[in-house]
Amino acid sequence: MIGETYSLFTDEKFHNLGAGVDKKGELTDLGRYEQTKIEADKGSFRTPDLRNVAKTAPYMHDGSLKTLKDVVDFYDGGGTSNAYLDKEIKELKLSEREREDLVSFLESLTGKPK
Repeated sequence: MIGETYSLFTDEKFHNLGAGVDKKGELTDLGRYEQTKIEADKGSFRTPDLRNVAKTAPYMHDGSLKTLKDVVDFYDGGGTSNAYLDKEIKELKLSEREREDLVSFLESLTGKPK
């Protein structure tokens, strides 16, 4: 099972990435919390697999990001700060070239796993 999970490029866990947050840092979507009622689950959503991600626009749970470039820019900026943001989400400070390379890599994940 581990090999299959990694071939999909996902940890299959739930994380608060800073999506579904308004300009004041307030959650507009409670995510997994709606099901579990566990405080730490507020704003958390399952990590989708990245296999064929270039074919699945728009992105994020609410379709708020239209392109892979938008997604890379969002993560590069460290998501949107909120009280429940996953501790692993940090500003990346990628160069424009690194962002372009990352988009190209994500586009290369298109196809069937072997």
